[in-house]
Amino acid sequence: MIRKSRELCFSLGLLAAAVAQASLAEESTEKKIALDSMTIKGDVLGTASNEEVLTYPGSRSVVDAQALDQASTRGLDDALQRVPGIRIFDETGTGVLPQLSVRGLYESRSGRVQVLSDGIPLALAPYGQTSLSLFPQTLATVERIDIVRGGAAVQYGPNNVGGVINFISPPIPETWETTLQERVTFAAGGRRLWDSYIGTGGYLTDDFGLQLDLNTINGEYGREHSDTDVQNFRLRGQWDIDDLRALSFGVQRYKADMDLAGALSVADYKADRRQSTRDLDRFEGDTDRVWGTYSQYLGSVGAFEDVEFSWTNFAQHSYRNFIVGLPFTPDATPATLQDAPRDFRVWGSEPRLSMTIHGDKVSQTWLVGARLVKEDVDFDVNRTNRTTGEYSVIRDWTFDDEARAAYISNAISLLDGRLTVTPGVRYEHARMEYADGVSGVEQETVAEEWLPGLNVGYVLNDNWFLYANAQRSLRLPQITSIVKDGDVAAEIAWNYETGVRFTPRENLRLDVGLYRIDFDDQIEYNRTNDRFENLGSTRHQGIETEVFWTPAAMPRLDLHASYAYLDAEQRAGAFSGNDVPFASSHQLGVDGRYRFAEDWAFSVDGLYVSSAYTDAANTTEENANASVGEIPSYWVWNAAIEREFKLQDGVLTTSAGVSNLFDREYYFRGIDTSPWGRQPAPGRTLTLGANYRF
Repeated sequence: MIRKSRELCFSLGLLAAAVAQASLAEESTEKKIALDSMTIKGDVLGTASNEEVLTYPGSRSVVDAQALDQASTRGLDDALQRVPGIRIFDETGTGVLPQLSVRGLYESRSGRVQVLSDGIPLALAPYGQTSLSLFPQTLATVERIDIVRGGAAVQYGPNNVGGVINFISPPIPETWETTLQERVTFAAGGRRLWDSYIGTGGYLTDDFGLQLDLNTINGEYGREHSDTDVQNFRLRGQWDIDDLRALSFGVQRYKADMDLAGALSVADYKADRRQSTRDLDRFEGDTDRVWGTYSQYLGSVGAFEDVEFSWTNFAQHSYRNFIVGLPFTPDATPATLQDAPRDFRVWGSEPRLSMTIHGDKVSQTWLVGARLVKEDVDFDVNRTNRTTGEYSVIRDWTFDDEARAAYISNAISLLDGRLTVTPGVRYEHARMEYADGVSGVEQETVAEEWLPGLNVGYVLNDNWFLYANAQRSLRLPQITSIVKDGDVAAEIAWNYETGVRFTPRENLRLDVGLYRIDFDDQIEYNRTNDRFENLGSTRHQGIETEVFWTPAAMPRLDLHASYAYLDAEQRAGAFSGNDVPFASSHQLGVDGRYRFAEDWAFSVDGLYVSSAYTDAANTTEENANASVGEIPSYWVWNAAIEREFKLQDGVLTTSAGVSNLFDREYYFRGIDTSPWGRQPAPGRTLTLGANYRF
């Protein structure tokens, strides 16, 4: 702890020195930015505009379109790792199967963070299967990413101990517009990955617009046995019925088939990290999704003014299957072929009412909402003996889940709107019934919890914004842990945050936040015995900082740096005092973008992540099958250049980017269906792109 504290103080000292130097370099007469008084809205997260982020009472970051469009950005998960507190474990370099860890909260397939697409849950089953083992989202269809790491549990629960990540689509253009985009990524061994996108849309009338997106990804992602075929088709619409009513809606068809290169033994990794020894492993999945939100402004109702009503409904039918060879040992000859198909049918409905009372000294905005979600899941595990052809059904499970939630919050605005205090509470009740068609066992699990929360935001003056929040979070028992015969208890946590945003000038901003997460029961997968186990009480605490600076002497240069320190400790059991698995203590990111000659731009970014343990015992040395052992630290650098051509009928943007510029060799521990061995991180790739918008 003393060593960690010294490292933290040293890093904060460097950060403070950089900010001070930047501030002194500016003219003392530089115009200061004034923070507007906070606007309280029914939608807590809003549109992730700069003004909303500056006065949000919690840790919040936005990955903008500029960062997503860089040719060196491989996928959505790649873009997210530049946000302090978020780490990715990249097995493909495509973003098709993301592995996200937020504040040291890790579970296979990003199971401990709530992920949304335009406010609609992306998880296969938002309550019973929170992991993203099918991820119906592609880079070309996203305009920006809103990351809220605290303060949103009441309105957006459950499963947001690690926060909420919302992928935001571009708005439907006012006039008809078409975009053609092609990106090709070249990797070692002559492997290529093609990312093709066609988007067309606009308003057909003054009040009705449509947007059609067609996106495909085909090729190989950089290793042997990595064929990839992804299709993402989506239609969105906006109907402004009249001045008071509106309807937004969408339908989507997503399909993914890909070979999985898997982990390698230590010897195979050292011999050739681009090879694959698991030529049976592959993934297939598809989903059909539909959603819609009706909103209406009701005006004044009784004592309330500015009453707004919205009603969101969504449904999806999804299928996914991992086919793998057993045993998991990387260099063993698979004697058994296993497939684990899952079928999901999910329906959800959420009405919400926002009501405001304007007063001379005190204003209030009440937010009242409810949610009903139903999930039907079929889960099978089947095995075939490759020698005898004998076929056996290992699991034949069916799940019938029904979750009901209700929440209420009151944003109280004081001191001419500079101080906002928002108490709230959410009630969650979920019933989970499952039956095993093999053993005949039937069981019902009921979980219910009250989840209170309190957010406080204060505009101290034109330069300073302070915030604090506390909330209780819940994740229900997961299907995966039940299937693995592990611990199926609900996970409960308390989250606390406090921080400050300092904006001394228009061209300089500093964000600093402190947080603490107290977990009552954290469930962790033990790759050694292939079971889920309860680590008991854990504590995650740390600091996250970001600096944004555009030097006055170089207005075309944008600089950004971030640092996250994490102290994640097990607080119970035989390994009390040890680090939580997969929790890296330090993460440092730097990036810059320089616009020159009007139409050219060059960007470079670097990321450092410190080492982490992969088991509760904090084993440093790898064992014989490399299922445990410390994950090494790494530095990765990326660079990109782009040129914009203004044509008579549109804009053409060409780009080139290099990811993992110095071809740094690093690895993760085996992931999900290939849990033993070293999982090689993506090597150096070159991406060429062209985007024509007209």
